[in-house]
Amino acid sequence: MHLGSTGRRVAAATTAVLGATVLTACDGDAPFEPSLPSAAGYRADGDALRIWTGTPCVGVTRFALTFTTADGERQRLVLTAPPPGVTVEQLDIAQPDPAFTVDEQPTSDFDWRDAEKASLVIDAAEPAWGSVVDLSDVVDGSPEHPADAYLFDDVGWKDAADVADQNGQDFLTVCTPAADRG
Repeated sequence: MHLGSTGRRVAAATTAVLGATVLTACDGDAPFEPSLPSAAGYRADGDALRIWTGTPCVGVTRFALTFTTADGERQRLVLTAPPPGVTVEQLDIAQPDPAFTVDEQPTSDFDWRDAEKASLVIDAAEPAWGSVVDLSDVVDGSPEHPADAYLFDDVGWKDAADVADQNGQDFLTVCTPAADRG
């Protein structure tokens, strides 16, 4: 196929735009990509799964926790709140804040401890990062750590002092304010 000079200019411009788009999408400073690992804290407290965001999530309108079993089965807990939303920092999945409406919940015979992973997505006033944790690490590790320590994804067990010292340095809590994201 023969491209005239106009066709070559269009092709060159298209290639330049595509190249710039790919480079921008791979840029580690993109606003949608955290500069450090993001994490939320998880702890087994008897039958309860407790979640700690590490820093307050302000204006939460949707809180979605997806459990995935080894065979690929998925169960979800989806909580919603009307704008302006709810401030969340601690959550017991069995007894969520009454300001939330339960839009979706696991089946009555589902035991979260039988799931392999939990994935957390939060819609809030400021962008929030996601979180994925191996639940066997939560179940097995909780009795071995102080009651105020939570497993923050792959970055380890943290208490309030650890989170205060390391958030923004070693990892980001899922709702670290934009000003503190480094």
